[in-house]
Amino acid sequence: MRVVSLLPSATDIVVALGAAENLVGVSHSCSGSWGHLPKLTSTWLDLEAPSVEIDQQVRNASRPLYELDVVTLERLAPDVVISQSLCDVCAVPSGDVMQAVTSLPGNPDLVDLTPNRLGEIPDCFVEVGSAIRRDAQAAALVECWHETFGAYCSRFAGQGLRVAFLDWLDPPFIAGHWIPDMLEWLGVEPVLGFSGKPSYTVTWEDIREADPDLIVAACCGFEVTRTVSEAVDHAMPIVCLDGHELFNRPGPALIPSLACLSEAIEKTYG
Repeated sequence: MRVVSLLPSATDIVVALGAAENLVGVSHSCSGSWGHLPKLTSTWLDLEAPSVEIDQQVRNASRPLYELDVVTLERLAPDVVISQSLCDVCAVPSGDVMQAVTSLPGNPDLVDLTPNRLGEIPDCFVEVGSAIRRDAQAAALVECWHETFGAYCSRFAGQGLRVAFLDWLDPPFIAGHWIPDMLEWLGVEPVLGFSGKPSYTVTWEDIREADPDLIVAACCGFEVTRTVSEAVDHAMPIVCLDGHELFNRPGPALIPSLACLSEAIEKTYG
């Protein structure tokens, strides 16, 4: 079984299912011990630029943000390719991947992950597990997910806490998709966020007017130290968390993410 993963959350799932040795190629953004594996994707975006400049690069782009190395993909002869159709700003668009996979010899399976809500993420474990023949491991991972989340259910219920969660700072983006679900699971009201919907831009004035009890930022693709460095430019107090290894990866990483979010709220409100 030869597996190519084109996004970090898929790589996390494969590893959590005990199939790390089956990975033969990953994306350029997959972190971990993958330096020995070919990187099948690349981007021309300057990811070291300030957030506002990265945002402008994306908004003004006249060409695809990411490129898929089809030649290397064909050489790797994968049995399974795992991609996503959730966000074209985060990874190679699913249409490009589908076109590439259908042209490959051997007719590899394409797994297209599209988890918009928190409750859909365990389904991804099952889907990947089925594709790579790790059904029992997927069932165990789903059980671990539900056990962990069950322990945090309604932890802050009745306190009336309202949290604005950002996944970009300049300009501010209110996090969508699974993040509002995570807040609601803890018994917290997500301010301005909509479950199952994409993140969207607001102004800092919008956030001030919404008057959240707490502002949390886990910038997409940024480690916590970088988010902290950008948060100091804003007058409002912001709790900074890791958006690279944790919150922006819809997979097993959301298990420790929930604990991290709960701890951040606990430290603030006791």
